[in-house]
Amino acid sequence: MKPKIEQDLIVKTAAKLIRERGFVAMSMRDLADEMGIKAASIYNHVSSKNQILELIILQLAEEFIHHINQLNQAPQASKQIKEIIQHHIDLAIERPNSIAVLNNDWIHLEAEKLKLFKSMRKQYEDQLRLIIEQGVLEKEFKNIHSEIILFSLLSTLRNLHLWIKKRGGIEKSVLIEDVNQIFLTGILA
Repeated sequence: MKPKIEQDLIVKTAAKLIRERGFVAMSMRDLADEMGIKAASIYNHVSSKNQILELIILQLAEEFIHHINQLNQAPQASKQIKEIIQHHIDLAIERPNSIAVLNNDWIHLEAEKLKLFKSMRKQYEDQLRLIIEQGVLEKEFKNIHSEIILFSLLSTLRNLHLWIKKRGGIEKSVLIEDVNQIFLTGILA
């Protein structure tokens, strides 16, 4: 019996293949073979390989933007940072293939979508920078240059999916607690 084809299944399967092979190397035929269907069936749900890449990257980027925008309700910068860390860990565990594609293959987006993605990434980084600067200003965080904190935090969070895949075996709750401990103990005043 053939699996029921849905756009979400196509995107999920494509994210796995793109993570394994890279966007350029993955073909629609590879995707169809992986799903056990004919390549023509995929085109009933998506128009192209580029659309699949857009769906993976832009949906995830929108999710990040939505999450960070919701954090304005948290009273303290440290609480907001904890929420951001947990969100990144949740996604690194639940959707590591999509995170890998977002981090590694965004450069293959077509010009208009690439511009949109870069704008979204900048918006996210600007929001995170504001949270960090607010924490420093309110003396909740040590007076460390906000760009260094931003770089350190994002470098760790963006690469969690790699570390989890390689090391794994650590419970999610422990990972969340320990990553928060490392960052917040290091920057709390």
